Amino acid sequence: MLGNLSKSLMPVQELIAGLGYLIGLLMMITALTKLKKIGDSRARGSSNEKMFGPLAFFLGGSALIFLPTALTVLSNTAFGTSNVLQYIKYKPYDIMNSIKIIIKTAGLIWFVRGCVLLVQASEPGVQHGPKGLAFLCAGVMAVNFEGAVEILNYIIAKFIHLTEPVGS
Repeated sequence: MLGNLSKSLMPVQELIAGLGYLIGLLMMITALTKLKKIGDSRARGSSNEKMFGPLAFFLGGSALIFLPTALTVLSNTAFGTSNVLQYIKYKPYDIMNSIKIIIKTAGLIWFVRGCVLLVQASEPGVQHGPKGLAFLCAGVMAVNFEGAVEILNYIIAKFIHLTEPVGS
């Protein structure tokens, strides 16, 4: 059952990437309209509107338009360059590979949701910034599930090493 689910999640990942592309285009259009509104109001007189909102829409939109590249850049920043293990052929009926595909699909959803929440946090009165950042980090960690597990193993091993008695 997990094998069949993981096989059907590959097109779902492409659908999520396409949806992220469309959301990114909408964010870019929104940023342009906000910039036009700010420009018109400043041409008529003094305006106290900030440029942070349209800039956030531009950054979030570009991250979603270039979703695979943005994920690769954030993954390489957080976990270093990719390893040789990613070139292993995908076996859909291996339970570990099936679970990895499910986690990576959830990570892709979380990354898109984190970008949208961070952009919405640029609006006045919206408090979704920390939640959006948490979804963004969780998405990057879930897409690089193996690297995140290796980092957690290393950190736990260091903590265990620090708690050992000095004499032993």
